Amino acid sequence: MSAQSGGSPSNEDTISFAGDIVPLFRPMDIECMRSRGVFLINYDYMKDPGNAQDVLDMLQPDANPRMPYGGPYWSQESLGLFQKWIGQGRQP
Repeated sequence: MSAQSGGSPSNEDTISFAGDIVPLFRPMDIECMRSRGVFLINYDYMKDPGNAQDVLDMLQPDANPRMPYGGPYWSQESLGLFQKWIGQGRQP
């Protein structure tokens, strides 16, 4: 089940980049970060463990600056989903 379809993945479900992670990014976030060389919706970029972790770090409450710029900031549920996607091996 993808977050996009209105639910959240269960513990057994594999989290997908296209179905679960991409919908978390707003168009303005995608454009803003692209101008900084961070390609939020490009799987080839985000599957790199270092890039994915850098993005997760920028989303954390203690990040400075924190993404998304000016908020609203991600919920703990969304942060957990992103972290779980990383932990599952960054599936497409």
